[in-house]
Amino acid sequence: MRVQALPGVTTREDLRAYLLAHGCYSQAENDRIYTRWFADAPRYLFRAVSEKYDLTGRPLCDVGCGYGMNLAFCSPTSYGIELQDYEVRFARSLGLTVFGRDVIHDDLSDLPRPEAAWCSSVLEHVDSPHILLRKLHGLLVPGGLLAVYVPTLPLLPELMHLPRVGRYFVGHTHSDQISAFVPATLRFACERAGFRTLEVSPFYPGPLRVLNRVPGANRIIDGAIYVGRAIAGWDYGGASTRRSADNARGFEYRGQPTPP
Repeated sequence: MRVQALPGVTTREDLRAYLLAHGCYSQAENDRIYTRWFADAPRYLFRAVSEKYDLTGRPLCDVGCGYGMNLAFCSPTSYGIELQDYEVRFARSLGLTVFGRDVIHDDLSDLPRPEAAWCSSVLEHVDSPHILLRKLHGLLVPGGLLAVYVPTLPLLPELMHLPRVGRYFVGHTHSDQISAFVPATLRFACERAGFRTLEVSPFYPGPLRVLNRVPGANRIIDGAIYVGRAIAGWDYGGASTRRSADNARGFEYRGQPTPP
C-alpha cells in the first residue's frame, strides 16, 4: 500500500527516516513508535477492507487513530480523531491532520464530513457505543461508509489456552473493555444507529469467509468486521422513545404522550 500523506516517502526505509526526522520525540522514542506502530502499517484488516471499499482513495476519518499509522497511507484529505494527547502530538509533528477529541463527550460538528470512517478496537472501550455510532452517522456524508472492528466473545473461550493459536481468542479479555459483542449484536448496534449493513465478517477476507454462512461458525474466533452505509434521513422507528437529532448525542427523547 502506498504512502500518500507524507511527502517524499515511497519505501519503508523512507518512512522510518521521515519519522526519525520529523517525530516530535527523541530519536529513540521515534524509532520505538515506528517499530511498534508503523513498520507493518497499515495492518491486515485495514488493508483488506480498503482493497474492497477503497478506504485510502477517499476522504476518511480514522476514529482512534493513535500515532497516525493508517493516515500516512490515506488520502491527504483524511484525518484522525484521537483522545490521547501524546499520540496526537506525534501524528501532528508528521504533518498529519489529527483532532484531539473525546468522541463521546466532545462536539464533532465542526469537523469535515468524510466519505468513510474507520473505527477499530474503539467501540468496546467507550462509555456509550450507541452515542459513538450515532455521532459517526452524523459525521459521515449521506451514504458514507462505516467500517468497525471489535473483538468478540468466542463460542469456545477455552481455546485461548491452546499453544500457538490461543492468541486468536483473547482479544475480548483486555481489562479496559467494558462492552462485549458477537457478530449479531455488532450488526444490531450499527443498524439501530442508522446504518445499512453491507457485511459482518469474522473471517475477513480469504477462503475462510465461507464459514460466515455456517451457523455458529462466525463465533469460533475472536473479532469481527462490520461494514455499512449511513442511511440518509434515518430515524428511530415504531414506538421508540428516541428520535434522531442534530445534537451532542445524535438523538433526543420524545415528549411523554398526552394521557387520553
